[in-house]
Amino acid sequence: MKKQLAATFLLIAFPIFLVSCVSSILKESPPTFSSDVKWNNLPASFEKMDTGIYPAWKNPRTGNVISIVSDCGNSSGAGLLGLHQLVESSVEEFQLVKEQKLLYKNKSALVHHSEGEVDGSPIEIQSMSFRRKDCGYLTSLSGKKNNLESDRKAFEQFNYGLTFP
Repeated sequence: MKKQLAATFLLIAFPIFLVSCVSSILKESPPTFSSDVKWNNLPASFEKMDTGIYPAWKNPRTGNVISIVSDCGNSSGAGLLGLHQLVESSVEEFQLVKEQKLLYKNKSALVHHSEGEVDGSPIEIQSMSFRRKDCGYLTSLSGKKNNLESDRKAFEQFNYGLTFP
């Protein structure tokens, strides 16, 4: 009788144990930021923001934000266009104004100039996606519509100051 009870318990518990193991294995790991990228300091007009895992800096005078996102590991197969979706998917009334392919440090890059709304306020985004080693990166300059020009040079300097040791 004890053997039957133990066997019944194992028969009932095994599928539950198996499902929990499989779900643990298939569970997406939390995002992390690549340790393979370094940047020079931004101009003094930009202050580091405490945004979580992805670095971002804000110019308090203009309200514009420069940020960098990395996509490494299992989902790093995303193409350059897919990397832009990391930012653009959170924009309401999204419109791609201009798309440009270029060489960034001798490799392909994709630049998007886009517009949309966030919480009903019109915004503008200049973003660049590129790949290095096993990671995809997306840098962006975002802010109020028609307000990015004053920080565009700082954004370009940030992009070209990135290094991949």
